[in-house]
Amino acid sequence: MNEERRGVYPFCAPCTASSEAWAAETAGPMGSRFYGHRDVCENCGSSVRTLYHTVLWLPVSKVGKFRIIPTGGRSYVGRKVITLPAQTVVRREPVSAIATYPELEADPSYKQAEAFWEQHEPGQALPFYQSALTEREKVLAADDPATLRVRLRVAQGLLATANYGRAIAWFELVTPQLTQVFGPHHELTRAATEATTGARLMVGGPRSEAQLLADIVAADEDSLLAGDPQVVRDRAALGRALLACGDISAALEALTQVVRDATPRHPDTAVYRAALLDACEIADGRGKKRELQLAAAARQVLNGEAAPTST
Repeated sequence: MNEERRGVYPFCAPCTASSEAWAAETAGPMGSRFYGHRDVCENCGSSVRTLYHTVLWLPVSKVGKFRIIPTGGRSYVGRKVITLPAQTVVRREPVSAIATYPELEADPSYKQAEAFWEQHEPGQALPFYQSALTEREKVLAADDPATLRVRLRVAQGLLATANYGRAIAWFELVTPQLTQVFGPHHELTRAATEATTGARLMVGGPRSEAQLLADIVAADEDSLLAGDPQVVRDRAALGRALLACGDISAALEALTQVVRDATPRHPDTAVYRAALLDACEIADGRGKKRELQLAAAARQVLNGEAAPTST
């Protein structure tokens, strides 16, 4: 395999470098359609197409430009074309509070995890990263830069050991946090978005993802309390997968339960609340009675006095 092909499968290296991971957005009140077919790559066969929101097949608003590779029938894989080169984005590296807790860097579990990671043994590193993460979250915020680096390693370890459902749940939680703290073009953020796309390709689509996560949530409920962070995280991922399948009612029910069970004043709660709000807006656009009722109930949970928040 030459250097040109060493991109993110099935895209070649140059096409990977000029784009970023992207998953098709859940359909709202409008449809969407690609127009155009240009800049065909000789290495991977991808082409640049423009995605528009449509009403009755007529384009009404531009979503963006994407590199697309058809995979048969109406299916495809795509990457969003980067309009602002990553190297032109200047952002100060965020400051962590870990300097106040030097024992965390000296933690044997963390040192062992790093050693395994350097040896390209993510499966062996995973349990040590999980242990180190538990210690960090006792004293550091979940969105502290030092915590996020270990959270990302946990997600990557789950992906490397083929635990795709729980990996997706972790990536969906930490990617918005990495974007907020490090910026959308930081190497950590890009690693998370690339990995999320890779995990979804391995699972095989929203329906398969939803079924996988439903099984995981069922297993969680048999062994863990409702408010356990793992249960909340996995159920949130299930809600997003249901949303991607177009099952808006089930998505609203799952995400509403997530927000009810989320920990008040915790950074993760902001991510869950944003997901529920997105589902409400999609339900409003579709205008179906059952979905509108569930969206109204969800907003009461979001706006109620006892609603968990991230502040």
